[in-house]
Amino acid sequence: MAEDGDIISEILARLPVKSLMRFRCVSKSWSALISDPYFTKKHLSYTEMGITENSSRLLYSLDPPQSLDHEALKDLKDHRDGYFANRELDLPVMIPGSSNRYKRIVGCCNGLICILVEQVDFMLWNPCTRYSNVLPRTKFPSYFPKFNSRNVFCGFGYDSATDDYKVIMGTRNCKQIQIFTLKTSSWKVLPLTNALDMSGTAGLLLNGSLHWLAEPQPNAGNRQTILSFDLVEEKFREMIPLPHHDAYFQGMTILRNYLCVFELLVGRDRVNTIWLMKEYGVKQSGTQVIMCSKKVMPQEYRHVFMQPICILENGELLVNDWRAGFLVLYDPKENTFKNVTKTHDQLRCGALVYRETLVSPVTGSVVDI
Repeated sequence: MAEDGDIISEILARLPVKSLMRFRCVSKSWSALISDPYFTKKHLSYTEMGITENSSRLLYSLDPPQSLDHEALKDLKDHRDGYFANRELDLPVMIPGSSNRYKRIVGCCNGLICILVEQVDFMLWNPCTRYSNVLPRTKFPSYFPKFNSRNVFCGFGYDSATDDYKVIMGTRNCKQIQIFTLKTSSWKVLPLTNALDMSGTAGLLLNGSLHWLAEPQPNAGNRQTILSFDLVEEKFREMIPLPHHDAYFQGMTILRNYLCVFELLVGRDRVNTIWLMKEYGVKQSGTQVIMCSKKVMPQEYRHVFMQPICILENGELLVNDWRAGFLVLYDPKENTFKNVTKTHDQLRCGALVYRETLVSPVTGSVVDI
């Protein structure tokens, strides 16, 4: 009988979350199995290994929340195939006393998405299970009654040592940050030796740390750097110099588990360039992977600012054309562009690829039944 249960568990762990949510109604034993923390972690590990089919989706709008099948992008043949069928997601939580209009994505980890609403309230949301959790408000000094987006940096990630999820928030040139831990459902203050100069950005999660582009610092030769925060040790690491000393980088992203920075060179010819750090933390490993010049771009795409979101297996780059409000696929080999879909809020909220999981935004472990 135990062997039969193991076989059922193994089969269910390979199914998409949507099916598992329905199968909880089959019997009490299945409901208990699907809600078991061990099963949730097994399903998450299978998702990360790609064993679970069609678990990857792209979230590209929050007003209203919209997503599309990330894997299906590779089947887009040409420009005329554009405008993918999207899925409108359910984000039911409304925060009292707030217009709930301005939202931006802080980060994503193990299927949980962290959203900042009206620059005041944080929310954790699992778009697949439709559960959400509005976090207690931070306790920054009273002279920050409502944060300006240009003065706030934040991030969301997973602490593997404590099996916990954390939200980080700080303000520009303030000598403290606040850290929220999901298990305690509370914020704590972490004093800093030096004020940080990171404005209006969300940290990127990689190798157990959050990463931000920092403004030029005198002790770094007046150059931009990457600043990282270790979620286990809860401390900032030394800054990592960027690969190209003559450029000013507009943003940073993670492509294929590598840190990437992108720049827009403006002059007689505008050039969009993406640099990839092949060896984590090593400046010399920075490699220019994509360069797209205005001279060789099709006329209708010459105003595209290449804000990269992800690279597909075939080498195509999904970018945000923030001027027109389109998601666009760029093929660097053929120098061709294909429209994917029209966005509702022109990606002011941000965009990310997330995996469908059972992880709870309330407990960080099992789905709350």
